[in-house]
Amino acid sequence: MINIIGLGPGNIGYCTKLGEKLIYNSEILIGGKRNLDSVNDFEGTKIELGSNLKEIVDYLKANKDKNISIIASGDPSIYGIGKYLSKNIDNKNLNIVSGISSMQYIFSRIHTDMNDLYITSSHGKIPNFDYILQHEKVCMVTDNKIGPNEIAKEILQRNLKKIMVVGENLSYENERITTAPPEEILKIEKFDMNVVVILDEK
Repeated sequence: MINIIGLGPGNIGYCTKLGEKLIYNSEILIGGKRNLDSVNDFEGTKIELGSNLKEIVDYLKANKDKNISIIASGDPSIYGIGKYLSKNIDNKNLNIVSGISSMQYIFSRIHTDMNDLYITSSHGKIPNFDYILQHEKVCMVTDNKIGPNEIAKEILQRNLKKIMVVGENLSYENERITTAPPEEILKIEKFDMNVVVILDEK
């Protein structure tokens, strides 16, 4: 069986009990370096996940008789590796274990409900900001090309009254959450790994 397990937003403490049990019962553990390092007492084989996902798919197909777990930050089905592997591996051999996403985490930290939330991402694409910014409540996973400053500029270009929440390094010791209007966000030159919430100004 191949498990895809969401570790949570970062800190291993947010991994579910089921996810943790499957990890430690695995023969092989695959993941990014940061995620593998967080499971420091795993006794099986660790394989670092690179950018070439096809190689991982080929490896999984060749070792489908083994008990393998792939670990990923957040929830594998929310802009994660779950989509790619579900399309490229026989689903009969695939078990996806949801984790707490960075989106869920940041909403818990700012004491705001996720009802009627529009979720999206800027990973590898140009977002449709005309459509996105029509919504009262948005959460966006960002990348290093379109992040908080670019989002702030798009809001200001449309003369919209919005509040932005930028969550950096969520659940880690160096977590930082900044709540400010777009004008103030633009004064911050650099943000670490982040998720952005956009809310209508009340």
